[in-house]
Amino acid sequence: MRFLLSLLLMPMFVWAHEFEFQQEVDTIPVEIEGWELFAPWAGGFTESTPDLCDIDVDGDLDFFIGEDFGHVVFAQNIGTTQIAQFSWIASQYDSLYSINSAGNSHPDFADMDNDGDLDCIISAGYATYVENLGTAQVPNFISIPETLYTTGGYIIGPRIAIKDIDVDGDFDLISGYGGVLLLYRNIGTSDSFSFFYEEYGWLGITVDDWADPTFCDIDADGDDDLFIGCEAGTIWYYLNDGDSLNYDFVYQTNCYANIDVGDQASPEFADIDGDGDYDLFVGSEYTGPFFYENIGNPQNPIFQFVTEYYLVLDQSDTKPTPQLIDINGDGKLEFFSTTYDQMCYFENVGTQQAPSLLFVEEGWQYISHPSLKPFFVDINADGLYDLICGEGIIPGSPSVALYINRGTPQEPQLVLHDPNYITNSSFHANTTPGLTDIDDDNDYDMFISDDMGHFFYYQNIGDSLTPNFTYIDSQWQGIYFPYPQEGHKGFTFGDLDEDGDFDMLLSSPVQNNIYFYRNLGTPQVPAMYLETEEFLDYAVDFIYRPTLVDVDSDTDLDLFIGDGSGGIFFFRNITGQNEVGPKRPDIPFPRLDFSIGPNPANPVTWISFTLPSPQEATLAVYNILGAKVTTLTSGIQPPGTHSFIWNAAEYSSGVYIIRLETAQQTSSEKITVLK
Repeated sequence: MRFLLSLLLMPMFVWAHEFEFQQEVDTIPVEIEGWELFAPWAGGFTESTPDLCDIDVDGDLDFFIGEDFGHVVFAQNIGTTQIAQFSWIASQYDSLYSINSAGNSHPDFADMDNDGDLDCIISAGYATYVENLGTAQVPNFISIPETLYTTGGYIIGPRIAIKDIDVDGDFDLISGYGGVLLLYRNIGTSDSFSFFYEEYGWLGITVDDWADPTFCDIDADGDDDLFIGCEAGTIWYYLNDGDSLNYDFVYQTNCYANIDVGDQASPEFADIDGDGDYDLFVGSEYTGPFFYENIGNPQNPIFQFVTEYYLVLDQSDTKPTPQLIDINGDGKLEFFSTTYDQMCYFENVGTQQAPSLLFVEEGWQYISHPSLKPFFVDINADGLYDLICGEGIIPGSPSVALYINRGTPQEPQLVLHDPNYITNSSFHANTTPGLTDIDDDNDYDMFISDDMGHFFYYQNIGDSLTPNFTYIDSQWQGIYFPYPQEGHKGFTFGDLDEDGDFDMLLSSPVQNNIYFYRNLGTPQVPAMYLETEEFLDYAVDFIYRPTLVDVDSDTDLDLFIGDGSGGIFFFRNITGQNEVGPKRPDIPFPRLDFSIGPNPANPVTWISFTLPSPQEATLAVYNILGAKVTTLTSGIQPPGTHSFIWNAAEYSSGVYIIRLETAQQTSSEKITVLK
C-alpha cells in the first residue's frame, strides 16, 4: 500500500558519508494536560487548516493539514472509528501543494471526477486541483497539480469549501475572500467539472477578514448549516432554516460555542470518536489544530475543549530553543522549550534510556525575555545548572543575561545575576548564545550569533570557578554571513566524530538545512572546516535552533531542532547500528581542492589549491622519473585559496608531476610542458 511505503521512507534523514540520524516523530512520548500528542516531534504549523476524510475507505477518518508553506501534511488513522490513532506519514504529501501562491494551503477533498475516489482542491490565493490517480482504497496524488479556472479567469480565495450547494449532483465551490464569500457554480457534470463565477458577496454575508467557510449538519435536521472561521479567531454560525434543496442561512452568532483560537480560525467538523455527533477541529495562525469534543448529542451539540496540541508540540509562532538537562537531580534529562518570551518545562517521567515527557508549566521560574534563547550551563562549577539567556530587541542593542542557580540539584532556584552580563554595541537585533570548552582549558567559552550574521567568540580567561569572558572576534574561524544571508543562527557543539574535539552544527542561512563544521584541529587549537551545507538528506522548511544531546544514554549525540513555526524535530543518532564492526568515515578528510592550468604549459602554468585550516603544505614539481625539480612553496600555510606560478622555461619539454602534500593526504596532477 502506498501509505505504508511512505511510512517506512519518510522518517529517514541520513547524512550519507559518516553520520546517520533518523527522524522520529513519536518515539519520545509527550503529554500535555492529560493529552498524549500523536506526533510531538514532527515540527509546528503556521496558519494550520485541518481537513478530515476517509481517504483510504477503511471506515475511519484520516487527517490532512494545510500550512503556511503551501504543502499539505498527511497523518493516517491506523486506529478505529471510535479510537483514532494517527500515524505521521508525510509533512509534504505527494503532489498536494499549492502551485499558485507562496501562502498557506487549504485542502478539501471530494470526488470531483465521479470515479469513486477522493480528489483534492487546494486553495491558497488561487485554487489548485490534484487528481487522485489511484483508487478509493489506495489513493495516489502524484498527478501534476493544475490551476483551476472559471470561464472568465482564475478561481480565487485562500480558503475554499467544496459543496453541492444546488443539489444537482456535482460539486460547487464556496470561496472565502477577505470577509466575504464567492460562489463558483459547477455548470459541468459530476464527472467533468466546469466552474462559473456567479456571485461576489454570496448571500450578503460579511465576516471579519480571512473568511474560511465549511458546512456541517450540526443539528441533525437533514440540511447543512454554514460556519465561517475568521481572522479574529472565532467562528461565525449561520443556521440553515431552509432544507437540503432550498437553503436559507440565518445568522446566529460570530463566536460559535464561545470558541476563540486567537487568530485565523479554520473550522473542520468530524465525528472523530464514532459516537454519531460532530466533534470540532480548529486551525489557527500560530498553534493547533485545537480539538473540541462534542459531549452533547447530534441535535444539541456541546463542545468541550480538549487540547490545542492534538497532533504536534507547537507552542507558538516563534522559534523554540530546545534544551535537555537533568534539572531536578533524578539522573534523567528534563526538557525545556520556549514560547516567545517564556520557558516551558517538561518533566521526564520515563527513564534515562526511554524518556517520556510530561508538561509541568509555562513560565518556568518566571524567567522572561523577548525572543528568549536560553542555554543551560554550570557557569561557576558548583554542580548546579545556571542559565544564559539571549534576547531580541528592536530597536536597540540586545545583550546576554546570566541567571545563577541558588537552589539545590533537586530544587533549582534561578536568580537573575546580571541582565547585561555580555554586552556589545555590535550586537544587532538578536543574541543567540552557546557555550563549550573550545580550547580544552577546563572552563566554558562563549559564542554568540546575531542578526547581522556575526559569530562572536568570547574566550574565558578566568577559570571554571570564576569565569571572565573576553571578546576575541566577531567572525570566529571566518564564520560570517553578510547580506543577504544575515540573521542569527542557531548552533550547537558536540564531538560528532569522536576524535576528542568539538565539531559544530549551525542552521543554514536559508533555514532549510544544517551546516556541519568538522574540527580538523585539536582540542586546544580548533580549526573548523565547513564539510557540508546539507547535514540532513533533504531540506526541511525553516529550521533554526539545533541542540545535540545524548537523549537515550547510548553514548552518542542525538539532535533536536526548533523550527520557525513553533515546533521541534527530533533525529535519533543511529550511526553504526546497521553495521558489523566499527563505523569508519567514507571520507576521512576533506578532499584537497587542487587545480592547474593551462595544461599543456607553454611554458607558464598556474597552480591553485585550497586549505580548510592552517597547516603545513608543500607544493613541488617532479619529473617523470620521480625526481624533484623544484619546490614552489613549503611550510605553514593559512586557510583559504593559494595560487602559484610555475615558469617551465628552463626545463625541457615533456611530462612533469605537480604534487601537493599535507600531513593528511597528497594530491598529484600531470602536466605537459611544450616549447
